[in-house]
Amino acid sequence: MKRSAPAITAETLIDRAIISDQVYRYMKGLDTRDFDLVMSVLTRPFHMEAWQLGVDRELMPEDYVLGLGPARFLPGFDVTVHISTNHLITVHGDTAHVETKLYACHYIQEKGDERRNIGGNRTPSVNIHCNKQMPWEGWLTRQDDGNWLFHKIRMGTFASEGDTRAFDISLERSGHLDVASG
Repeated sequence: MKRSAPAITAETLIDRAIISDQVYRYMKGLDTRDFDLVMSVLTRPFHMEAWQLGVDRELMPEDYVLGLGPARFLPGFDVTVHISTNHLITVHGDTAHVETKLYACHYIQEKGDERRNIGGNRTPSVNIHCNKQMPWEGWLTRQDDGNWLFHKIRMGTFASEGDTRAFDISLERSGHLDVASG
């Protein structure tokens, strides 16, 4: 039996672009430590399911970002790069779902040595890293102004490479070693 493709309208394409941008804003906020940007894409409250943080509950954006998540462990890294690929976005009226794969790179420089990169600029050498391959899903609701916000995010880790102690070092550097790392 032949399956027909879903009807794609101009509105659906616009919605998909906005949703993809919201994923990008979330990831950019993590990498630039712009935690207001991270919180700007979340409803108040929203549901977070983060296996590595042991969280599966509704909370306010600032409780996630400032209290138990990114603002606690990311500042201790010298560089992070969160790469989100292969967005599969489904829009149903005023709700939507996005599924993506996340490659989350976390780098710490322990020594003051530098090296030259391809462009000739001097960059710090990386002594410890931990990169994670993560499934990442978000459920969004269209707001009255037409914007889309995440009312639920689910993330986990299915593979890691490098030294997982990088998270403990990052927490120690940022003064939050009391938090379980993941």
